[in-house]
Amino acid sequence: MPHKSSHLIVKSHQHRKRQIVLALLLVLTLLAVWLIYEYGRHQAGFDSLSSAREQEKLVDTIQMLEKKNVALSTQNAIIQQASEVDRHAYAEVEKTLKALQDEILEMREEVKFYRGIVGPTDVSNSIQIQSFMVRQNDLVNGFQFRLIMVQYGRQTRSVRGIVRMTMVGIQDGVQRSLALTDIDDQSRAQLKFGFKYFLELNGNIVIPDGFVPIQIVLKIIPQGKGAKKSTEKIFNWSEVIS
Repeated sequence: MPHKSSHLIVKSHQHRKRQIVLALLLVLTLLAVWLIYEYGRHQAGFDSLSSAREQEKLVDTIQMLEKKNVALSTQNAIIQQASEVDRHAYAEVEKTLKALQDEILEMREEVKFYRGIVGPTDVSNSIQIQSFMVRQNDLVNGFQFRLIMVQYGRQTRSVRGIVRMTMVGIQDGVQRSLALTDIDDQSRAQLKFGFKYFLELNGNIVIPDGFVPIQIVLKIIPQGKGAKKSTEKIFNWSEVIS
């Protein structure tokens, strides 16, 4: 009987130790997620004049989070090797780690995006198309587009204007061009814009039956006093569709 009681005491001590390790791991994970959230709120106030400094801070934060992620992954591996660890609790920790890794990846994409906005120093003042993407939506022959425009230049000021979208494709064996009014779900003839640093435009288009898209032509036409020159860019449909 004395031998059995001692065994129970040792087992209880090991169980409490595992619980403490698991609790510390969860606290570190939640702290890392909170740091990401707070940094993201600060980053929302992006100012092009201090973008270089902010980007360097962002890179430092990513490196710090990556180091924490390595440390957490190491602790996670140790816990996984212990056969007595509760599998359900471990699954929750693994889920949290996956969310943290996704946050790190998202922040890397954000750094890449902001670097694209700042642009090279030798580019003259101009409005450029940063990216254009299309993906299918719930409408019949319907697609949602996402257009991101940026304004380069050290002394930027607010600009406004319109975007003309043209879809080039094949219908009944003949090449045909459709204006935005032919495919926009709101029958708009053009997209209006106004911004200082960067802008994201979203919308839905519906392609007529029998029409096979080949290219999308986007033309940015600034308007107003001191308007900059127009910019045109052509995208292959197969490259922008996702």
